[in-house]
Amino acid sequence: MMKLSTSRLFVAMLLVSPLMSQAATQKEIDLVMAPLQNRVDLQVMLSDDSPLDALGDELTDFVNSVVYRADCNHQQGTVVSFDQQILQDNLTASEIYRILSLFGLQSTISQYQGAEIVNDTDRLLLTGSTLPRCDVATPIALTVTLDENKQADFIYEQQGTLCDGNVELTENSTITYQLVSTKDSPADLRLLGAGFANPFDGHIEYVSVSDDGQTITLRNNIENLGVSKFQFIFASAENDLLLLSPDPQVKNEPTK
Repeated sequence: MMKLSTSRLFVAMLLVSPLMSQAATQKEIDLVMAPLQNRVDLQVMLSDDSPLDALGDELTDFVNSVVYRADCNHQQGTVVSFDQQILQDNLTASEIYRILSLFGLQSTISQYQGAEIVNDTDRLLLTGSTLPRCDVATPIALTVTLDENKQADFIYEQQGTLCDGNVELTENSTITYQLVSTKDSPADLRLLGAGFANPFDGHIEYVSVSDDGQTITLRNNIENLGVSKFQFIFASAENDLLLLSPDPQVKNEPTK
């Protein structure tokens, strides 16, 4: 059993007040949107499946190391501390990233250089690099999940490696996105189509959705240079409202 006194503690600010400015940083947004804002949130999450399950026999020690306290220097703020070493000694980088996201601390993943690396995603997370663009050559897996606060999270992946959902094209191509359902996905989630910031610029000429709503394809026209920004449109059995993705985009840039 690891002793907290010999382990590193990680301390970070969890902001619980609403964002006050459009200039808020991504770190601030991550903190505000974090599912675990206090000890009560943590106890509730322990009653269900969550990324914390990856800790296995070390779960109790980690949970006992988590401490929330008021921070005198930030109005309506709390500080969370926990045993960082337990995460680093027992998990892969991807597993640590998922747990850090619960606290809004995913941007600190680069501090866990001792974490196990088993795939390209783990390696990417520890380099501190931004996610790469997706490759048009293979279908792009799109997973939509709901967190404890019913906030939708969109994850793009190809052959086990995370990508940002965006595609850069040098010739006329067909881009394919395929939905991947998990236990945390909205019930009966299906694609209806795509909405464009400017559907008249000719960057994308054709969109098609499969009959089962699990696959969407887009075809570009490389003669029309520039960036096409769009959002996927989803329906689900959760309610009668439609869900919009925050991205992605396609860039037409032929080789010179």
